[in-house]
Amino acid sequence: MLSRSFVPALAAALLASPVWAASPQVGQEAPDFGNPNWVVAPKGETSIRALRGEVVFVEFWGVKCPPCVALIPHVQKLKDQYGDRGLHIFAFEAQGHTPDQIKQLLASKGHKDYPVAAGGAQGYQTNGGIPHAWLIGVDGKVIWEGNPGGGTVDRLIEQEIAKVRFPGLGRSDFDKAVTKAVQKYMAKDLVGARKEAQKVLDNARSTDEAKADATYLMERVAELGRKQLELAQQNETDRDFLAAMEIYAYLAKAFKGEEEAQQAGARLDALKKDDTAKREIDAAKKLAALMGQLKGRPAAERRAHLERFAADEKNAGTRAAEQAGREAAQAGA
Repeated sequence: MLSRSFVPALAAALLASPVWAASPQVGQEAPDFGNPNWVVAPKGETSIRALRGEVVFVEFWGVKCPPCVALIPHVQKLKDQYGDRGLHIFAFEAQGHTPDQIKQLLASKGHKDYPVAAGGAQGYQTNGGIPHAWLIGVDGKVIWEGNPGGGTVDRLIEQEIAKVRFPGLGRSDFDKAVTKAVQKYMAKDLVGARKEAQKVLDNARSTDEAKADATYLMERVAELGRKQLELAQQNETDRDFLAAMEIYAYLAKAFKGEEEAQQAGARLDALKKDDTAKREIDAAKKLAALMGQLKGRPAAERRAHLERFAADEKNAGTRAAEQAGREAAQAGA
């Protein structure tokens, strides 16, 4: 029989300890996410395997979780500070809210561009509470997991980012023979990177290691082009024609003279002639200008301007009008 003094102590220990351990744990390989329901779509790679050589921050949070919401500006700050140096952030809303509810909350809390999904991620499980995050190092393994509210994860990100040598390449080391190709890639000269890698493959004196690295680099260049084209096509489906045209313009320049540039150029020309795309782009630009003008204004004033924008016949049925309606509702909440 348990003593009276032991029972409360046992209960307290059970309440203070997680019922199950979070997964993955420190030291384990981080799994890919599966097929998340993205609310704010990623603009680049999402495969953990493909992001080796870089740093990944994965967060589970909730719309109705005050500590989670309070962290949104800080997570965005991490993206702003380290995004160009090899940090990738993926957030998953774990309380079952709708995409519109998530978007409204994010818009009011300083979120700008890091990817956010509705629902969880395959292979990831918290210890029962949120916010909960995982930090994945350059070797693809979890180096920290827990509540991201303290300063520990920030310090670890700074330390791990220092190990990133080739952002965007998913590797930390390459054979010396492909140095020029790597340098071209890092300078965003994708055509030059492809040509330099091909020289290594064509050189009879190249080692097997050098050829393997050159092949890998060629595949990364091709994959980058393919995924950017897919993203632009998805933007078209979502009627975000402005974002689609920006991607097509980038591809036409980055892959000048290559097949990817021809495909992007053809879509760019088609969108410039498309009346629906022109109308959507015009409305999107007007809304962006309006949002800039309304920044810092009282909520009632923002709501009134946004409602007028959404009701304007010139904007009727556009994606921008729908967004203005959501922003107006949020301003009035």
